Amino acid sequence: MSHLYQALLGPDWDSLPAVTRLLHAPDPAVLLEGHVDIERGGNPLAHLVAMLLGLPRAGAGQPALVRVSRDGDGELLERWYDGRHFATWQGREAGLLVERFGPFRLSFALAMDAGVLGFHQRGVALWGIALPQALAPAIVASECGDAASHRFDVMLRLPLLGQIIRYRGELRPAEE
Repeated sequence: MSHLYQALLGPDWDSLPAVTRLLHAPDPAVLLEGHVDIERGGNPLAHLVAMLLGLPRAGAGQPALVRVSRDGDGELLERWYDGRHFATWQGREAGLLVERFGPFRLSFALAMDAGVLGFHQRGVALWGIALPQALAPAIVASECGDAASHRFDVMLRLPLLGQIIRYRGELRPAEE
């Protein structure tokens, strides 16, 4: 049985850096640690939304712990940034990566470009209702790395509010 990202990426799976393949191939789980830089948007309402969603506070060089485990037909992605736990479930549907967070369901096409894994947003649903692009949160995300580390860059924006949060960091396999 292939792993979620391996199935979605097909032959491009082999071009992922070793640590990124490790992260996306839990058997049954993988733990990585490192650091993350977190930026919040400048709009006061953006701060309120981030707080209501339980997103971590802004800060540079914060400790990061990420655990990915198999969960049914998908994977549970748990993050601890700023001492806060944030979890999403990822699966596959119609050739797209599907990520669930609270009442949101996001879908992404995955594509490799010059060694960078891009997450290209294809849709957002709130409580099962598809949102028009003008009302939907927008997520811009990418991953890259080398033999020793995995790097990520994720930004969440909302219409009218702008950036809610951006987090960038680097992870390495956790020491046992």
